[in-house]
Amino acid sequence: MDYRSIAVSHLGEGLYSIRMNRPEHKNSITASLVSELQHALGMLEELSACRVIVLEGTGGYFCTGMNFQAFTDEGAGEPGDAAAPPSVDFMQTMKRIGELSKMVIAKIDGQVLAGGVGLMAACDYVVATPRSTFALPEAIWGLVPALVSPYLIRRTGYWQAYKMTLTTLPMSSNEALQCRLADEVAADPDASILRLYRRISRITPQTVREIKSYFRQMWIINETMEHAAVAEIDKLTASAEIRENIQNYVRYKRFPWEKE
Repeated sequence: MDYRSIAVSHLGEGLYSIRMNRPEHKNSITASLVSELQHALGMLEELSACRVIVLEGTGGYFCTGMNFQAFTDEGAGEPGDAAAPPSVDFMQTMKRIGELSKMVIAKIDGQVLAGGVGLMAACDYVVATPRSTFALPEAIWGLVPALVSPYLIRRTGYWQAYKMTLTTLPMSSNEALQCRLADEVAADPDASILRLYRRISRITPQTVREIKSYFRQMWIINETMEHAAVAEIDKLTASAEIRENIQNYVRYKRFPWEKE
């Protein structure tokens, strides 16, 4: 597959990187990006030399959620480079991360918003740099981070996820560490990842898969919850009022509470 939105590279030993590579668009989520992520995850799952996958961003952004351009007349009809992914595909991407026989480490160096928080929370370990920030701004537009919430609650607990959703307030890397959204804050995340790799590379892929499968059974994420999350976000993104809120921001940089 010819990747346009991501880049896959070998970092050495059994370490491989999937880098979201749309810095000019703040690594926002499009149909193409999700499709390429799914392909790369499947390819590395089949690669016996791969033991650990590092999911990262570029240009000071990990991932900033759905591409708002897809909600405008100019962007909605374009191919996957601009179009938003079907919500079920994005949910399946997070689920896929949790099913792999490889450990997936999120390397965060910069801004993480909305769906990017979901991708990060779905990973097995999160290393963030001190400059990184995290937020769920969906409520500003009338949306709910429905797809993100199951994985965020699993990682941080109910109250923290609820507070992030309701307040939309950004969180620093140290605050993320305190609430377990991040597992480690390091000025040199590559060194931290390499140290972790040297330990976890001793665990067989079969055992990694068994651990993930068992703990999934211990948690509340199941098909019923996934369907409910997809139905909620599909309902909201179909709302004419919410689409107008987003379109006004994309075209005029006007927030929903601002008068014309």
